[in-house]
Amino acid sequence: MKECFLDGTLCHIDFVGNVGSEINSVHLGVLYHLPGIDNLALCIPLTSPKMKHFKSEKDYNERNYLQTKHFSWQYLKQTDSIALLEQTKSISINRIKNYYENQDGKIVVLDKHTQDLLREKLISYFEKVLYKKKKR
Repeated sequence: MKECFLDGTLCHIDFVGNVGSEINSVHLGVLYHLPGIDNLALCIPLTSPKMKHFKSEKDYNERNYLQTKHFSWQYLKQTDSIALLEQTKSISINRIKNYYENQDGKIVVLDKHTQDLLREKLISYFEKVLYKKKKR
């Protein structure tokens, strides 16, 4: 049953049908339950780290999560991935292809520290978007 997951569970998500600069095809995503809604989940898409995500080559090579180029990106050490906060969205649970498993066949759920870091960055991102100052 696809809806039986813990908050912070990693899944392969089918993003086919997205357009433009939105993430497309099948990618990892972090899932969270939406209270009171059984067939949707909040999803933060993940992608592989690239030089463009970090301020310098040294930061990229060392995966310095404090030195990402844009406030809507967050490096996740646990998965060696970049969380694309600007592409956070509600998705149908029917987009879940399968759960991401480690070498032991256990479903991967982000640890508490990583989830706290991601939560803080996501809240900060939404505050910047929702409360930005208008240009005069």
